Amino acid sequence: MDLKKIKNVHLIGVGGVGISAIAKMMFELKKNLRGSDLVKNQFTKDLENLGIKIFYEHNEKNLDKLCDLVVYSPAIPSDNPELKLARKLKIECLSHFDFLGELSKDYTTIAISGTHGKSTTTSILSMIMIKANMDPTVFVGTKIFKLNSNFVLGKSKYLVIEADEYNRKMLKLHPKFIGLTSLDRDHLDIYKNLKNIKDSFQEFIDKLKSKTNLVYNGDDINIKDLKLGRDSFSVGLTNNSDLYVENVSHANKKQTFDLCLKNKKLCKIETPLPGCYNIYNILIACAIAIKLGIKPSIISESIRKFRGLWRRFEFIGEWHKNLIFSDYAHHPTAIKSLLSGARGFYSNKKITIVFQPHQEDRTEQLFDEFLTCFELADNIILYPVYQVSGRRSVHKKNSYDLYKEIKKNYLKSNQKIYYTKDFKELKKTLSRFRDNVIIITGAGDIDNFVRVLECK
Repeated sequence: MDLKKIKNVHLIGVGGVGISAIAKMMFELKKNLRGSDLVKNQFTKDLENLGIKIFYEHNEKNLDKLCDLVVYSPAIPSDNPELKLARKLKIECLSHFDFLGELSKDYTTIAISGTHGKSTTTSILSMIMIKANMDPTVFVGTKIFKLNSNFVLGKSKYLVIEADEYNRKMLKLHPKFIGLTSLDRDHLDIYKNLKNIKDSFQEFIDKLKSKTNLVYNGDDINIKDLKLGRDSFSVGLTNNSDLYVENVSHANKKQTFDLCLKNKKLCKIETPLPGCYNIYNILIACAIAIKLGIKPSIISESIRKFRGLWRRFEFIGEWHKNLIFSDYAHHPTAIKSLLSGARGFYSNKKITIVFQPHQEDRTEQLFDEFLTCFELADNIILYPVYQVSGRRSVHKKNSYDLYKEIKKNYLKSNQKIYYTKDFKELKKTLSRFRDNVIIITGAGDIDNFVRVLECK
């Protein structure tokens, strides 16, 4: 793929976080581009504000026949009229990660992958590299607040990518460095079991020419089962790892700790990001930054100034004397970590979690784990499953089944649980609470509810 020869680009499913980032890249490279999607969202609005033409239907009339390249979301079916016509006209057609895979050949590519923490780790590392004047190009699966974007076009040889594991998409990349955050049972509609997940990640890290450039979470029991190589670099909460932390403390909605490398203190880290899970994310980013030769003082300052991401424990405002947060967590492990982190920052408040499960298959296959992941919440509110286009299937379990089972067998004496069927009922239920931390979480459209609350 020679981007210099490409003049006209069409993007199908341009409202997705991945395709919208490619659209921004093409815009900054001054390509002629247009896109299509079925619904408006914040990403399409951002693109329209740049002057990019977006069609809100899929129709072959949308495709400019002079188009050089079509990039499409993995959610787009093969019978999509625009995609069918493009292939008929022998226009080059690449999926989101096919495009990133081709792009990664031309850069020193740093891929952040794993089941949890990819977006945060990618973003922290990117901001450290920007502060160090390394000028990376960045693709991340959310918006970095400081940049108000999910994409950065740099001028250097470095490419930082959030490497999605769904459908084994990370295997399309050609990484020089890999940061491996965690391995967990997820996307079982694709992988079927944990062994297949481990096998795919083994294949991914084996793409490295040197395991010296592998940074991994040394405390993750599933990562330990991989063949990591003697020269790989571990991070963790104790000095059993190469890079680790000491003297972790919490105060004023921040956590601080000493960053240590092989029994030597490098610097003090201060962050507004909660929880142990974010310490691991920070450690992975720090380890890669150290391998790139970035000074500890720059690392420390960058993390201190990092204010977070869209939908990652994002503070929305105050509503009915409650503190409202939005989060993307949709896996049982992520929910547990989120609640633990919130407890660490708000030990004197009650915590209410609103959860919208994401996709029927995940709800069914991780049902038992979902039953026990809300233990640190005072109030649990369950919302109907978000149905993913192209990934629907008929299963026996849903949000109401989860509600009934928790209420009957898993609810603690100090907990309450509710089920709400729509936004109107959810708002009515939440209006009962005062002086709570309310976390509204899920990877679906539940965030739309947060955005229309009249928060101060």
